[in-house]
This record gives sequence, C-alpha cells and structure tokens, in this order.
Amino acid sequence: MAARSFCTSVTSPDGLSRVLREARGAVTSPTGGLVFVTGPLLPHLRTLASRVAAAWRGVPTVLVPSAGVLHERAELEGVPAVSGLLWSGGQTTPFALDGAEDAPRALGESIGHALGARPSSALLFHRAEGFDTSLLEGLAAAAPSACVFGAGTVGAGGMVVTADGEERTARAVGMAIKGLASPIVATSPACRLVSDLAPIDEVHAGLVTRVGGRSALDELSRCAPGADNPGAPSPLVFAALAEPDDVTEDGRPRFMIRPVRGIDPSRRGVMIGADARPGLRMAFAVRDAQTARTELEAMARVVSKNALGAAPRFALYVTCANRGQSLYGVPDAEVRILRQRFGDLPIAGMHAAFELSPREGRPSRLDLYTSVLALFRSPS
Repeated sequence: MAARSFCTSVTSPDGLSRVLREARGAVTSPTGGLVFVTGPLLPHLRTLASRVAAAWRGVPTVLVPSAGVLHERAELEGVPAVSGLLWSGGQTTPFALDGAEDAPRALGESIGHALGARPSSALLFHRAEGFDTSLLEGLAAAAPSACVFGAGTVGAGGMVVTADGEERTARAVGMAIKGLASPIVATSPACRLVSDLAPIDEVHAGLVTRVGGRSALDELSRCAPGADNPGAPSPLVFAALAEPDDVTEDGRPRFMIRPVRGIDPSRRGVMIGADARPGLRMAFAVRDAQTARTELEAMARVVSKNALGAAPRFALYVTCANRGQSLYGVPDAEVRILRQRFGDLPIAGMHAAFELSPREGRPSRLDLYTSVLALFRSPS
C-alpha cells in the first residue's frame, strides 16, 4: 500500500499507539508521515510525539495542532481526536524553526534554505499567533521553485520527529518532499460575493476610500446583506481581493478573503489592511454554505481532471476552522464531496486557523475561509 490514512477519537496518548502501529503495518517502507491533533490532547503533544517516534521508527513525521481533524471518511470537531497519513515513495526532510530573534522574512529565508536543493513541494505549518506574510516572501526568495502550502496551527506550535527519532518543537514546522511528482494543488472559497469586483482607486495605509469610482463605504452600505431590512440579523461582511489576472481554470476570479477591520465615516472609507493595494480588484463577500459546496465540488472536479493519466498516491486537505459543522449544519460535509470524487484515496488533514496556498511564480498566500487540496502522484 502506497499510503494509509486514519482518523479516530482518542482520550489519551496511549490510545494513539494502536492506530499508529496499524498504519505502519499497512505501508511498506514508509518515507513520511503527518499527524493532526485536536482538543484536550494538545497539551500532550510531546507525549504523542514519543508515541509516534516509537511506532513509526525511522519515519520523518510532523505533528500539527488543529481545531479539527479529518480523513476521507470523517471530520471530527469538538472532541479529542487525531488523524494522520503515512506514505511511501519520495524523500522527506522535516524542519522545525523558531527564529525568535529573526524578522519574519528572515525566518522565511531560513525555512527556504532548510528545504534543501530543488524540493518539488513543501508543507508549512506555522503557529497562528504572530504570523506575518513577509515570511512567505522570504521563503519564496530562498526556494523559488518550491510549491509551498500548509496552514496555521491552533493552540500551540507544531512538532517534528526526525528519522533519527529526535523530537523538536517550533512555531514553524513542516517538511520538504522530493522524488514524487509535483502535487496538484487547488483552493476553494467559502464566501459568496455580494458586489462586483472593481479596481481599488484609492487606499491610504490600508483604508480603502474609493473602489470602482465610488466611495468604498457607500459601496459597503449598498451591498451589505440586510441593508433593505434593518431589523433582520446581518451576516458578517468581508472584503474579497483579487489580482486582475488571477482566475481559475474555468475563468472564474480567484480572490482572497480579508476581514473588514473598521470604517471611517468622515473619509467614507473601509479599513482592510496592508493587503489592499491600488490595482487590485475588490468586492464584498459573506460566508455561504451553498457557495462553499459548489466551489469545493468544482475544485475537486478540476483536480481529478488534471490527475488523469497519473497514479494518485494520497492527498492532503486543510480547511478553515470556520467551515465544518458551523457552516453546513451537518458533519462530514466536505469529506463527503471529496470521497464522491476520489473514492478510497487516502486523505488526511485539519481544520486550520488560516490556510496557505501556492501561486506559480509568486510567494504563497495566506487565505481565510478557504480549503486547500493537494493531490500527490507517483513520478512519471
């Protein structure tokens, strides 16, 4: 078997050992592993790492604190649980870097150098607190050819277990993967646009004052859900930012979600932050379950189509912690969509504080309310 996934509710580190041994027995000559941890197990991450080191001896592994965990058959939220993936093929090189004295960009450069020469892909899991996107710029400068994706950890920094059994903890952990075909990576948002994307005309220190020839605050007031019914509860409104040329394979705009941080009535502006720049297009958006389903189905269809003729080995899936049951009202909504498209393909992943998605020729991007799917294949 090329890979084995698992997802189970456990109440103690001892309960994990059996699951780890079963996975190890199912995979011949494993080369890498991931373990996602949630709930009351998070304070016991070091003990869990020792269990992993014993059961998966010689296998480089990353342990990731999460808001929820998942595999191809289930998503577990609000309970002590672990999910994970063990695979064979390729070579993995784990890293765990703190760089407490380093600026974020310098830490990103250190991560890029730690990936080694010409990695095909790299997984990065960074503690949510204190994350700065300049880290991604530094990483891209040091490792421009790497396909970098990952997520923000929840509640703690991650850990790695090296092939020699050394256990390390840091705010930035992950691994470089070589020797497999570059993964097919795609994203899907969970937000519906409630206005048209229009060019940002004026922005001052993150305060957008004009967009599409109109006052930004007037545009927000015009399109905000509930504007015509002041007594009705209104959903939270976000900003959607898009590069002019950034579109999906079927021509739909690819945008990133950012919170609306405030308004300035005197300047008729909306505070978005440093990501809002002249030349970008901007719209307003709300979280929407039907849009999330539709976009995830479309994304899975595109990934499946692009994998035709290849031999899929396994997939990784990270999704926003504000999706799941809180969005859909039912459990397992997203993994059911993935299973309909990919069947029994081993998949493992997490509900994250934020998501990191790759962009060809540019630094990876911090996303919110987004899911990221990475399909790994055998080398051609």
